[in-house]
Amino acid sequence: MKLKTLILDDEKFSRDILEILINEHCPEIEIVGKCSSAADARDLMKLNEINLVFLDIEMPNETGFDFLNSIPNRDFSVIFITAYNQFALNAIKESALDYILKPINFEELKTSVSKAVDDYNFKCIEQKNIELEELLNQVKNNSNEISSISVLVNGDYRLLNISDINFLEASNSYCIIHMINNDEHVITKTLKEFNNILSKDQFIRIHKSYLVNKYEIHSYSRNNGITIVLNNGRKLNVSRRRQSVFFDAINS
Repeated sequence: MKLKTLILDDEKFSRDILEILINEHCPEIEIVGKCSSAADARDLMKLNEINLVFLDIEMPNETGFDFLNSIPNRDFSVIFITAYNQFALNAIKESALDYILKPINFEELKTSVSKAVDDYNFKCIEQKNIELEELLNQVKNNSNEISSISVLVNGDYRLLNISDINFLEASNSYCIIHMINNDEHVITKTLKEFNNILSKDQFIRIHKSYLVNKYEIHSYSRNNGITIVLNNGRKLNVSRRRQSVFFDAINS
């Protein structure tokens, strides 16, 4: 019997690549569906039996952990898929649960799938869910701020240190990450999503279009509103409604 499998990841590229790798290297499993959100995944699971979930951790609206917490009686295995270097990943490493780092290596994928098949065949799901519950409690009680993020560059994932970000700029449903070294990366996440996951102690939402690393602010002026000058000389305006937030942040 093949394990009926769900892929839950907000990035289409990641979902498609994982599907290709599974079809090429993992004949033990059958992909029942691919979902971009926790809500879609829950709807699919109401209509289909699922034995295995490939689960991204950082997603908009609901994280992978939020999704798991929303399923009261979990009777499936979980393989975490993530490119984020953060507390959550460290917690997973310390547990007996399985994870794969992006970019996905097909040998690691085959090993993880083999473990999931063994768990299913030897009825280990209940014990795995006990370990999963411990992980969820641990994540809930600890910081979940990220120290790096992944970006897709010419088909490959590259990790960017959060401390190397100068500012982030909204661009419709995308986001442009401006680095201290003047590199720019266009990401298929919104500025709001980054505002939710980046440290409020380090990043300030100065405008609907800008999220700034406060440690990169060199100075500011009050002529006709507030304008900040970054260490690289770039000037950005602080919106009127964000001025109090700006002053609270730089004075903290």
